[in-house]
Amino acid sequence: MANYEVTSYSVQPVDGDDQIEVVIHASDGNKWEYGIPFSRSSGRYQFPEIDVLEADFGSDFTTELVVKIDALIATLTKS
Repeated sequence: MANYEVTSYSVQPVDGDDQIEVVIHASDGNKWEYGIPFSRSSGRYQFPEIDVLEADFGSDFTTELVVKIDALIATLTKS
């Protein structure tokens, strides 16, 4: 069960780096920030903290977040 609600979040590339920035603002006033490195050649990335986010915010949010991360990386790795 989710402990908090997401009030807003962003998923964007980090300028000059092969990294995605994720910033989450929660209903309790906290802010979570993550840098997710990815490979431009394969599009692969690791984000082990997703399990913690799922515990805090629920699976609906983490599913939506992963879809946005995947879409952004797919855009950034197009040849």
